[in-house]
Amino acid sequence: MTDARTEHVHADRITAREFLDQASHFLDDARIDGLGPPSRIVLLHNAAIAACDAILQAVGLRVTSGDRSHILRLETALDKLDADTDELLERLDASRERRNEASYGGSFIAQASVLDAEEATTELLALARAFVGASNDPDG
Repeated sequence: MTDARTEHVHADRITAREFLDQASHFLDDARIDGLGPPSRIVLLHNAAIAACDAILQAVGLRVTSGDRSHILRLETALDKLDADTDELLERLDASRERRNEASYGGSFIAQASVLDAEEATTELLALARAFVGASNDPDG
């Protein structure tokens, strides 16, 4: 497989808001009582990726499929924000690694890892909403 890359697309805040809605749904689903840590960590990672896609869509970028696509999404999206996101990137990358362990290795996922992932994902989603301007005119 080839490495993922960024490519230019039409900047579209309406589609970006749809990604934000998707991220919110994944985050809400991750909070459902009774889900185990592996399921929650996968949903939280999906929420983070959708939030990144919202940021990228708003500036006219997307990440292609390929090796390292998820980390490239995280890095590129956070780079677009006007905030110090180094620590957030580290936390989201750790969550991404836990997601890989849950999805591909069937590994044990500690509750503390899930809580940190939820906090980081919630922070990312708030930053993405502010960046996209989700409360502005829905027509863009």
